[in-house]
Amino acid sequence: MITAQIASIPERIDCLKATVTSIIDQVDLLFVALNGHDDVPEFLTNNRKIVYIIMDNSLGDAAKFYDADQRKGYVFTCDDDIAYPQGYVRYMINGIEQYGGIVTLLGKKYDARPISSYRSGYTYIARSLSHVATPSVVHVGGTGVMAFHTDDFNIPMEYFKEKNMADLWVAKAAAEQGVTITALPHPKNYIAHSHYSKRIWVSERDNDGYQTNVINSFLK
Repeated sequence: MITAQIASIPERIDCLKATVTSIIDQVDLLFVALNGHDDVPEFLTNNRKIVYIIMDNSLGDAAKFYDADQRKGYVFTCDDDIAYPQGYVRYMINGIEQYGGIVTLLGKKYDARPISSYRSGYTYIARSLSHVATPSVVHVGGTGVMAFHTDDFNIPMEYFKEKNMADLWVAKAAAEQGVTITALPHPKNYIAHSHYSKRIWVSERDNDGYQTNVINSFLK
């Protein structure tokens, strides 16, 4: 079973449609958390692969992990501002089979202990829109371009203590479960990024002190 999970807000409905169109033929099930929506977009209602739920946005980006711990098989967590290329799902599954654990196209490494800044203290970054030549085990992976098998990793909603910090909470859960996060190599612009008017994932924290404390709690 291959499941993709997305969260979106009303202001990004056009982006969401592009994301759904790009990934739907590559998966068996697509779950969409409609954060703050009053109605269900029509393009989500005409495909039996798609399930959706209207939510109040209290979970923020973590809503894309809603019920993910109930899935069996491969789980892909996606962002509503990304169009995924044909072959993306197979490429990521091949990465899981080769490296195990969690795979992603975006990741950061931190070498200092303790880390002085979660946002700027990384020593290496694999960017999803840039060319990445070699695979690398990272401490934090981007959940918008992430995949794992539920035999290797699972994360219940209780892990997400603060909204709009999904990347960090997944990193913490992976560290605690002894699961590696591997940023896979890929060419520049392998995925396509949609333009949008409003961000869903921005943390409500004014500084990264809280995030820095969280990452220092599990990186030894």
